[in-house]
Amino acid sequence: MSQDLRQLRKKIDQADRALIKALGNRFKAVKEVGVLKRKLKLQIVQKSRWNEVLRDRIRAARSEKVSITMVKKIFEIIHGEAIRIQRRKK
Repeated sequence: MSQDLRQLRKKIDQADRALIKALGNRFKAVKEVGVLKRKLKLQIVQKSRWNEVLRDRIRAARSEKVSITMVKKIFEIIHGEAIRIQRRKK
């Protein structure tokens, strides 16, 4: 295998680890949001916030020339997990 290919794969591996770390950080914040929402007696799903998030992520995808379809799918999965986390009592 060429050195160039190894280096590129290493960059991909590092980016993947950074994505996973970012998701971990995001879901920690999501858990805290869920606790606060329960305390404030707010609904877990807030459609206006979700629409705002999705619009922003689509803008970011366009800026980075990343597939908007893929970004929507990824954030729908992330949003579903966020809802699941916020609905947990602990």
